[in-house]
This record gives sequence, C-alpha cells and structure tokens, in this order.
Amino acid sequence: MKKLIAILTLFYSLTALGQNGVKGSYFLLLNNKSTISLNTFKNSAILEHKTFDITEKSIFTTDKKSRVAILDTAQNSIVLYDFLLSKETNLTIPYELKPKTILLFDSKLFIGGEMGKEILIQYQIKKNQWEKLEVPEEVQMWGKAVDDLVVNDSLLIAIDNIVTPKYVLFYNLKSEAKVELVHFKELKHNGAYESIHQGRITETYIGLLSDTYSGYVGATNHITIYNNLDLTNSFALSSNQNDKNYHNFTDFVLTKDKVVIASKEKGLGIFEIKESYFEKTNKYSNRRSNRREDISKIKYTKYNNQVITKLTLIPNTSKIVLTLEDKKGIFSNEIIKI
Repeated sequence: MKKLIAILTLFYSLTALGQNGVKGSYFLLLNNKSTISLNTFKNSAILEHKTFDITEKSIFTTDKKSRVAILDTAQNSIVLYDFLLSKETNLTIPYELKPKTILLFDSKLFIGGEMGKEILIQYQIKKNQWEKLEVPEEVQMWGKAVDDLVVNDSLLIAIDNIVTPKYVLFYNLKSEAKVELVHFKELKHNGAYESIHQGRITETYIGLLSDTYSGYVGATNHITIYNNLDLTNSFALSSNQNDKNYHNFTDFVLTKDKVVIASKEKGLGIFEIKESYFEKTNKYSNRRSNRREDISKIKYTKYNNQVITKLTLIPNTSKIVLTLEDKKGIFSNEIIKI
C-alpha cells in the first residue's frame, strides 16, 4: 500500500488534533474550550510553544512545520499564522460554502464544506490566490458535503458526506497550480443518514468515524477500517451491537496494528486489527455496506470521574496524549504509550 498522509479538522469538540500524518515535529492540543496550543515533544515532556484563541465555531489545523490556520465558520474568515516568522495573515473566503474541514499541506490551504455553491476550494499561500476545485456532477446534488480531506504523496482525497451514495474524490497534487480531479469512487456505508466526523491514516490503514440513525436501533457510532486506497476491503466497529453493551465512540487514532478508542462511557479502548478481518470481506464484495466486527474484542480501561475528550498521536512516536475533562470542565493531558 502507498504511504499515506491524512488531515481532518472539524469543530473544536471534534477537531482532529492528532494523526494528521504530515511530517514534522509540531502538534496541536486542546487546552480548554477557548484555547489550543502548539507543541513539540522532547525528553518525555510536552513543550508548549504558542497558544491560540478559538471559539465553538472554530476549525483549525497545522502543517507541523511553520503554519497554523484557524477558520471562524460563523464569519468564513481565516487567520493564518506562520509561527516561525511571527507572521499573521487574515483571509476571507470568497466563495459560498459552509466550511467543515480545513487542511494545510505545503503552500496550499484546502477547505471542504457543505454545498452552498461550492464544496471544495483551495488557497495558494505563495500566490495569494483562491480557486474552486472541480467536483463531479454526482457530488453536486443538494445535501452533499466534504467532511474529510486526505493527502498522500501525489493525491488530495476528499470524502463525501451524508447523502447516499457517498463518494471519494481523488485530485492530483503534483502540480504547483490548481489541483485537478483525477477520478472518484463510491464509498461503502454503515446505515441510514450516515455522517462522517473524523479520519485517521497510517501507512497501512485508513479509518473513518461516523454515525448513523434509524428508528429501530437509534443512534450508532461506527469506526470503519480500510486496508488500501481502493477502499474495497473493510470492516466496521459499531457502538450499539446490543443493548447491554451500548456506548459511544468520541474519538480514535490508529497506531501500528491497533485502533485506540475514546468512549464516553467506557474510557480508553484498544482493538487489535487482524488481516483476517479484511479477508472476510471478499465474499461481501458485491455489498454496498461494511461488514461489522465484534466489539467485545475491544479492551477498555475506565477513567473514573473523567471523560476522554481527545486522542492526539505525538509525531514520530508511539505515544498518545489523552485530553481529559473532569466534572468541573477542567482539562488535563496524560501521555500513554501504546
């Protein structure tokens, strides 16, 4: 499988602060509901370099090298920081869309969102130039959105949301100019009214956190794991497979052969990925839904009087930062090794 890099950034309560895959030493942490910090990791300790103010309407990301972008979704305005040059640039999105995700990669800023007139645009930082990206007719129907953005060495990948059928759009990143649409592929689903919230990528696996709703079983969270860019072999972990084991997935990361899960009710979960789980999908190849794996295989550690609000993978390590919130709303960070 090709080496992959992923970035997904959503509202602060769902912001993907870790595992964006971009090479670099800097990472973001949620300090509290109004502040994020830019950090590095040295001598087994987190070093905070700079803090930034956010609101509940903010989405944000870093390129892990020199830039942080914070987008105010209420105003469709962006503050772009180059923290090594102590430079701040203020931008206003010149297109009609409702932003849901923002991505910094090299000298380009990508924004995906809900259909206004556009759902995917880019800003070229060096040229100070905005451009809208081509979107297939199949993804231009009402209700469509881009909630996930992924890049690898040569591709920008946008994941369509909510309205079935869902699609994955592939764009050529090699050009210094506007990226061009290469092809698109239909994505398997987990149920009715599915909404994708978070994405995680390693060199081996792709993972998506989503939720569905039906009148029979109610709301269900799903973590779907794929083992290649074709998105053909997959399995899903679904939160409410039975009433006695009902719980929510609030965040997750992928590391080596494990899915690390934050659950509001159960704490920190570890699920070991086996290749046989993907092999089982071969006989389901004509199905348009993902096969479910048994969630009793998830091993949980309970955190009393605290809720894990975020999981952040520290770059270049196998360590994860747990962002914990107590009953008084006070945040703290704990480093664990997986």
